[in-house]
Amino acid sequence: MLSVGDLIDAYCLRCRLTLSHVILYEVGGTIDKVKCRTCGAEHKYRGMKPESQRGAGLLKRAEGRRGTSASPSSKAEKAKPVLREWAQKLEDLKNAGGIRTYSISGAYSPGEAIRHPNFGIGFVEKVISETRMDVLFQDALRRMAMNMP
Repeated sequence: MLSVGDLIDAYCLRCRLTLSHVILYEVGGTIDKVKCRTCGAEHKYRGMKPESQRGAGLLKRAEGRRGTSASPSSKAEKAKPVLREWAQKLEDLKNAGGIRTYSISGAYSPGEAIRHPNFGIGFVEKVISETRMDVLFQDALRRMAMNMP
């Protein structure tokens, strides 16, 4: 049984991750308030929130710009359009060829295919600024850095 002062994993809204927290107090035998050991934020205990898909916010914003609605309620349904779009681009790439290895110091343009060591093959969707771009990977649309010294 956990008590005040013990460590517990909990979801931190400031860090947006499930991290180690210290139990500050409990009410009626249930944990009520915790303190994040990473950022120091004190908040109500929320339990271990399942990790959301990376890039889901970018995907939602991109869908909003395209004029499509983000009405599907499950994460799996939201990921399907990304997977279909990515699969189509991958098929087109097989005919065209040319995948560059991603480097944070490299410069990219929309339509280029890159290979990221963690995320796999991606397609540059939009160049936001000289140092930022949106890249469509199999699981999500991610904002990536580029042209960094």
